[in-house]
Amino acid sequence: MSKSRQPGKAPGSALRISVSLGLLAFVLKQVGWEQTWQSLQGAQLSYLATALGLALVGIVVRAYRWKVLLDALGIKISLSRLTVLYFIGTFFNNFLPTGVGGDVVRMYELAKQSERPAEAVGTVLVDRATGLLVLFLMALVALLFSYRLVTPQVSAAIVLLSFVGWGGAAFLLKRDWLERCGLLRIAAKMKQLEEVYESVCACGPKAIAGALAASLALNVLLIAMNYLIALSLEVRVSLWYFLLFVPIISFLLVLPVSLSGLGVREGGYVYLFSQAGVSAPLALTMSLVVYAFNVATGSIGGILYALEGARGLRGEATE
Repeated sequence: MSKSRQPGKAPGSALRISVSLGLLAFVLKQVGWEQTWQSLQGAQLSYLATALGLALVGIVVRAYRWKVLLDALGIKISLSRLTVLYFIGTFFNNFLPTGVGGDVVRMYELAKQSERPAEAVGTVLVDRATGLLVLFLMALVALLFSYRLVTPQVSAAIVLLSFVGWGGAAFLLKRDWLERCGLLRIAAKMKQLEEVYESVCACGPKAIAGALAASLALNVLLIAMNYLIALSLEVRVSLWYFLLFVPIISFLLVLPVSLSGLGVREGGYVYLFSQAGVSAPLALTMSLVVYAFNVATGSIGGILYALEGARGLRGEATE
C-alpha cells in the first residue's frame, strides 16, 4: 500500500519544493540579496538573543496549551513530554509542506504513546486552531485603532479572516447546525472522521477557553519576538503594524503551497511591511531571521528525535 502512494507524493513534494525555491529566488531577485546580507550583518545581537529566548519560551507555552486540551480528555501526558513533541514537530516543520507539517508528526507520536489516535488528531487540530483564532481576534481589535495605517485591502483581509475563522469554529462546534446541513451524516459514514469530531467536541468549553487564554499569551510572545527582530535591524515602526501583519503571515504559512512556508513567508513580510515604510531588504531580512529561529528550535527537536531513536535501538538490542 505504501509503495502505491509514493508516486503520487513525490510529484507533490517536488512541486512544493519548486514553489518554495521559486518564490524565494523571485523575492531575492526583486529585493537584492547583497542588501539583505548587509542588513543581517548589522543586526544587534542583544535583541536577537532576547527574541530567540521568547521563541523557546513559546514552545513551552504551546505545549501547555496542548496539555490543557489533553487533560480535558483524560489523557495524562507530562508537560515535559509534550514540550519535546513540540520541538520535534518544529523540526519536521522545516522539511514538510506548509508551516504546520510537523503537526502530523505530533499527531502520530501522541497517538502511538496514548493509543488514542482520534484524540491525538482532534487535540492537535484544536491546539492549532485556537492559536490562529486568537491572532485573528488580536488583529481585528488592533484594526479598530489603526485602520488608517494600512490599505483597504489589508483591512479587508483581516476582517475576512477573523469572521471566517471564528464563524467557522462556531459552526463546527454547533452539532445541531451540522445535523441540519447533513454534514454529521456524512461524517458518520467515515468512522475515523466522526471519532476526531467527537474528540474535538469532548474537549469542552472550559478546556477550549484555557487553550484560547494560552494562545493569547503565546501570540503576545510571537508579536514581541517579531518586534525585537525589527529592533535588532534598527527598524522603528509602530507596534500596531505587527499586530496587524503577523496574523496574516501566520495564515499564509498554513496554505499548502510551499515547503515550510519558504518563499511565502518572505513575500508576505516584504509586501506587508513595505506599507509601513520598511525597505524591502530589511523586511526580507526580518523574515529570514524568523525562519532561522524556526530552524534553530527545530534543530533542538531533531537532536531530541535522534536521541529517542538511539534509545529505542539500544532498548531493542538489550531485549
